[in-house]
Amino acid sequence: MCSVGDDFDNQTEKLMQKATLTKLSDTCNKCRAEKPCIVLRGKDTYCKNCFLINTVHKFKASLGKSRLIHLNDRVLVWYQIGHPSVALLHFLRTGLDLSTPKKLRFHPIILFVYDQYQLNNKEGKELIENAKRIVSSFGFDCNFISFADYVSNPENVPNLLNSESLFAENDIEKLNLVIHKTSSRTNRNDIKSLLRKKLLIDVAKYWKCKFVFTPEISIDIASNLLSNISLGRGSHVSIDTGFCDDRDDEVRILKPLRQFDMKELALYNNFNRLESLSVRKSAVNPYSSVQDLMAKFVIELQKDFPATVTTIVKTGDKLSLDKNAEVKCKLCKGPVSVSDDLVTSQQSTNFSRFVSNELVDCNKSRQERFSTICNKFDQTNNENELLCYSCTRIYGNFML
Repeated sequence: MCSVGDDFDNQTEKLMQKATLTKLSDTCNKCRAEKPCIVLRGKDTYCKNCFLINTVHKFKASLGKSRLIHLNDRVLVWYQIGHPSVALLHFLRTGLDLSTPKKLRFHPIILFVYDQYQLNNKEGKELIENAKRIVSSFGFDCNFISFADYVSNPENVPNLLNSESLFAENDIEKLNLVIHKTSSRTNRNDIKSLLRKKLLIDVAKYWKCKFVFTPEISIDIASNLLSNISLGRGSHVSIDTGFCDDRDDEVRILKPLRQFDMKELALYNNFNRLESLSVRKSAVNPYSSVQDLMAKFVIELQKDFPATVTTIVKTGDKLSLDKNAEVKCKLCKGPVSVSDDLVTSQQSTNFSRFVSNELVDCNKSRQERFSTICNKFDQTNNENELLCYSCTRIYGNFML
């Protein structure tokens, strides 16, 4: 038995300590005058006024640091269920209504993607009506599109937008026509994530938007980072979980809420009396997919160790990407490493898996068997040479 680490059994508390209740300050950490009413990260106390000011400043700072959006640019805003999307709409509305130099000067377009297939027709209609009401309360027009309709007919975006038939009884069948219903939940989640990004980019191009805002928060970024590494997308972490996803040449996907946590946005909505969109969710086994398992792992670890999400996100920000790669994956559009001189780790893994599953003819000589396997592998490898490692695992789950 390996004994490495046995010496640290009695020093666990010194290496990693759980969050404990400590005496909080009697005054706000910001103004040092008002009595605090909010506790963030288990130690930072704020009064209501300072909390709201800091929250708005954090949002504007995330956009200002990037310096990507210019005057009169069109931005597609992905509206979803939950507190983050409502807070994002309020940030945009208050920023557009300012009369100061800090006013937001781009034009947002709101899009709601209907993909709640656990709901019946009555619940689906109520969801659409509530979404329209909430978005219109901020002075925006809400546009709709069905995810199932897009997946089954991605070339028909103009006719799918604001269609009267946003949901139908055969929506799940439409998805199964594109994604193998026998594929694992992990692969299905990965495929749906790629298709949603493609949907947002296609709609943005149709409306001539240069940017897309997504309501992903810090815990989403942390769990996605770990999931992507587990699924073989480690080389794409910086664009998958960074502030800006610029793999498309025309549209960039931005995450302006990536530094917020759910508690901050829920309190922000509560203080501003904002109503968030909510629906009935189906029960999901957290061990049924890598994505659900990573989300469960991060959430539970965050409860005892409040710096978990922040540490993961900041570590991901330090990861870099080889943007000099000329070949892009035809599914996720991420860069693919191509080497003529050396065998890459992806090629080695693919060859090992191919040899393990290949039946050989024992009547042939060793050299003949080796040549036959190499020829078959070259043919298979040529078919997947435009795919990254992770996409080669899910490419067969598409009904193309």
